[in-house]
Amino acid sequence: MKVRVGKWLRTLASSPAGRVGGRGGPPTGALPAGRLAQRVLPAGLLSEAAVEGALKRALPKAVPPTPSRWSGATRTAFRFGCVYAGIYCLTTPQIYLALRGGGMGRLQEAADAWAKRWAFRPARRWMATHVLDRELGADRFDGGDDPYTWSGQLCWLAAAAAVTPVWSALDRGRPDHAALDRWFRLAVRFCLAGQMFSYGAAKAVPLQFQLPPSKLVQPLGDLSPMSLLWAQTGFSKPYQILLGCAEITGGLLLVVPRTAALGALLSAVEMTQVVILNMTFDVPVKAHSLNLLLLSLLLLAPDAARLAGALTSGRALPQAVSRDLFRSRRANQAAAALQIGAGLWLLGAQLRNDWRFHKTYGGGQEKPELYGLWEVEDFSADGEQHPPLTTDARRWRRVVVDSASAVTIQYMDDSLDTCMAVIDMDAGSIALTRMTDPSWQAVLTFQRPAADRLTVEAKADGSDLRLRLRRRDLATVPLVSRGFHWVQDTSYLR
Repeated sequence: MKVRVGKWLRTLASSPAGRVGGRGGPPTGALPAGRLAQRVLPAGLLSEAAVEGALKRALPKAVPPTPSRWSGATRTAFRFGCVYAGIYCLTTPQIYLALRGGGMGRLQEAADAWAKRWAFRPARRWMATHVLDRELGADRFDGGDDPYTWSGQLCWLAAAAAVTPVWSALDRGRPDHAALDRWFRLAVRFCLAGQMFSYGAAKAVPLQFQLPPSKLVQPLGDLSPMSLLWAQTGFSKPYQILLGCAEITGGLLLVVPRTAALGALLSAVEMTQVVILNMTFDVPVKAHSLNLLLLSLLLLAPDAARLAGALTSGRALPQAVSRDLFRSRRANQAAAALQIGAGLWLLGAQLRNDWRFHKTYGGGQEKPELYGLWEVEDFSADGEQHPPLTTDARRWRRVVVDSASAVTIQYMDDSLDTCMAVIDMDAGSIALTRMTDPSWQAVLTFQRPAADRLTVEAKADGSDLRLRLRRRDLATVPLVSRGFHWVQDTSYLR
């Protein structure tokens, strides 16, 4: 009887009227198994529990839907994206550095050496000359919007365009690239996650954006758009930290296989904001940020239709196509654990390196005793007094101690000279080297008759200088002292 009931149930399940689910689960409106059997079997023949057990043994278990054959356009788009993204991730020093945990010194030198292996200078030079109408230049800079980088972008696009039709011709009989897609997505996920960790940690520490005292006295109109962006973001540490935490969250979601699509979506939103800021404030990281946005969209593309349907139709999401790396469940669990562990190591290494840099060179370092704004009350050169006239190009207006290693001189026309500094409080001296012209050097010797007073003697620009300085309390600067108010009688727009 048991065997015959099981055979009858399989026949019932395979019929059009009684089918209770295929590989993707029961169709809409299907009856539960127990109720279906009760409607067909004679009353009292079998209990509902017995029917449920027989159904479970008779019917195949639901499994995730298998991917269908890819269209020709999908296969071509995948091949182009795979080649271009692969070349970009392989040749970009920022990605290489982030995948090694970030940092400076030897790791930075290793990243630069890695990038030089993929220079292809003849191809870049041709692109720079014939397409960009620019000279390639001897070196690149880390921002990435120089002719070297843009000519490289053109080279990678040309390479992808050339390889794609050859690949399509050689592999025209393949119905899809599902196996390659799984490993390709794994590599792109970690390349993108490394960048989200790198940029996120630099904000979460916070390290990337600073507001040194010299910015408080620089005229707003003299700021470049990029400097304005840096100043406004550096002004609010909580805002900067939240930006960093959002980017880190995107990276963490990317390294977990089950949340990778959500991580790609969050990363795409964040990188869209970054691209807009880079475009509107002329930040020279446009090429790299655009490529990171492209990587986010590549990861998001297979789930775009499901996501759009969920947002526009209100229906439940169809089950996602399985993208497991292996057939064994245990192997996939081990792979997921390794991915999560590797992601946490990347994040931890990046945070550790940025924290050390923050405490040694950034805003977290100990403030020097002379930190702040020093107004020049009296200035003489070679014994000749210089009154505070804005037409006097030689006279100093302020000396600003930004950190233990940076001092800024402001002249009467409000122009700024930022200098590397070595401050020796015991010897009462400050050694300055102009950043824009290392040949310009000066040594300031000072006496401190009071906590807010300095008497300075120096030899600079071929003249013997003597200055009297008075410290300005930073609390008198509204940008510093204003603070936060829940209740305001009126707007404080100044």
